[in-house]
Amino acid sequence: MKVTVERLPESQVQLDIAADEAEFAQAMDRAYKAVAKGVQVPGFRPGKAPRQLVEQRVGHETIVEEANRVLMDKLYRDALRQENVQPIGDPVADITEFEPLAFRVVVPVYPTIDPGDYASVRVEPIDAAIADTDVEETIERLRRNASEWVDVEETRQPVEGEQVVIDLKVTEDGEQFQEPVEGATFILGESNIFDGLREQLMEMSTGETREFDLTFGDDDETVSPAIRGKSLHYTATLNQIKTIDLVELDDEFAKKVGNAESVAELREQIASDLHREKTASARTSVVNEALNKVADQAAIELPPVMVDESLEDEVKQLRMRLSQNRETLENYLRANNQSLAELREEIRPDAARRLRNTLVVQEIARRENIVVTDQDVLAEIEKVAAGSENSEAIRGLYQQDQFRGMLRGDLFERNLTDRLIDIVTEGRGAVLNGWVAPEPVVAESTGTGEADADGVIEAEFSDASAPSETTTATAPDEHPAEAELAAAAAVAGDTPDGDNPEAVTVEAKVIAEN
Repeated sequence: MKVTVERLPESQVQLDIAADEAEFAQAMDRAYKAVAKGVQVPGFRPGKAPRQLVEQRVGHETIVEEANRVLMDKLYRDALRQENVQPIGDPVADITEFEPLAFRVVVPVYPTIDPGDYASVRVEPIDAAIADTDVEETIERLRRNASEWVDVEETRQPVEGEQVVIDLKVTEDGEQFQEPVEGATFILGESNIFDGLREQLMEMSTGETREFDLTFGDDDETVSPAIRGKSLHYTATLNQIKTIDLVELDDEFAKKVGNAESVAELREQIASDLHREKTASARTSVVNEALNKVADQAAIELPPVMVDESLEDEVKQLRMRLSQNRETLENYLRANNQSLAELREEIRPDAARRLRNTLVVQEIARRENIVVTDQDVLAEIEKVAAGSENSEAIRGLYQQDQFRGMLRGDLFERNLTDRLIDIVTEGRGAVLNGWVAPEPVVAESTGTGEADADGVIEAEFSDASAPSETTTATAPDEHPAEAELAAAAAVAGDTPDGDNPEAVTVEAKVIAEN
């Protein structure tokens, strides 16, 4: 066998393989015997007829095709071993010569990764200090969430921050563009309604019906893709204006929303929560910037098959995230006036970027000797168990391979992230003035301790920050660092467990996303 190897763009290898005369002759002998078993020649038992007679019956080409079919697979596998080529996808083969066999194979291979001078990449730490105004803004959102909307009895125009109840019809060239809406509720300045509609509503008085035309640009990203580039006719009726009756900011309110004894204690809880979340967000931003900068100066050619597989994974993950919100991918596509093929084309660049980042990070982990030993895993299990009232149950849980693998992945991800941050910040850390967890206090569990208060406040934050209305379906948030670091961690264990309180994904929260 003769083999010539040529490296092609996009991490593909071309193998020109030719059988020598002896190999081909042996293959022809085997092919003749295989074909002869199925040929009936008068005067001979199956498989015993002379080769010349068999060829007369089936044709010489049939024996050559059978020989090449078997020999081609053998020579291909032998060539891979000989040249130390490890394919990551199916080959594309073309026969260039039938007798003796010669063929060309193009096969995708794992890319060669040169992370470049990643040690010279620099990212500035982020200051996570919070201001008093941050706390007061959060308190105001909590008050709004806990307050009731009351009808405005006078006839007047609404102002920002007030709630409006409207009927809305939309037509295009006289034809109904969407189903009419009755009794829709929006908060001006907070709900996700586009500026043209909001401005019209703010000029209307209670009980007024107004018709108007709005034209949207082809590249207007403030509106749904379904109405970009269109001129639509609107008929809106302002049925009711409501204003919010804010609850008093007192100790009773503090106890209701945060299980705090006083407003001062509530402020302390909120400040701690905000500080913790800003610290996590700052760390995530530094990691994302570091990943992108390192990957941008790395040299790597992604094979299309890997990008395709990564793209399919992205679609599957999107489908799963939507299903968690009781939504379907089909409805998401319909709401955004998009086909599945268009979605794939849209997210392909991000999928390729995340794949690139993952591969580069894996190579850096190899060069930096980021490993997690069995002793590391055991030490972490003891650390987790020591802080639990059910330490033996925790130890028993991590005896299972699945959970131990998850923990190993968590540790790998944490070690890799810490090392990357150490490199890009020159040892200064990702965050300045970051939140520091208080020392754990061992106390008897009453079932309604202070730990629950944080959960209440965090839930209130989530409600307060959520838009009241949306004009287009959106997928749940996704954060690139998680996918890239978790994929890198997969080389050390299973996918990291997001419920582990010690994991980077939880510490950073938004590394929880491409």
